[in-house]
Amino acid sequence: MALLIRPLGDFNKKKSSLLQQKLKQMLANSSENCCVVDLATIHSINNYGLVTLVALHRIAKKNGCNLYLINLNDQVKYYLELTGLDRKFNIKQNVKNVKCKPDSKLNYCSHINPDKQVI
Repeated sequence: MALLIRPLGDFNKKKSSLLQQKLKQMLANSSENCCVVDLATIHSINNYGLVTLVALHRIAKKNGCNLYLINLNDQVKYYLELTGLDRKFNIKQNVKNVKCKPDSKLNYCSHINPDKQVI
């Protein structure tokens, strides 16, 4: 199976912590081999966003899960390139370009809202 996460809005301290906790919980209770973070709704990124992405990468790797980032806008791409993080992540244009195991389906979708739990 594969996990699809779509954070809503921009990253902040609260959302960063929530997103990390949720990914840990989801990976601990499942056997996902592929995790896709869809950043289509993220319009800007700051230090919290960058730290969050690094933490998500670490959590996924620790759980044997490949992490992909998709649908990055120009500002997010710029900051990833500026910090050299673009070389750390598997960045794809969209979900069609993500290569999970052949039997994997993106069948779990999680929208993360900083004021609520997983919707």
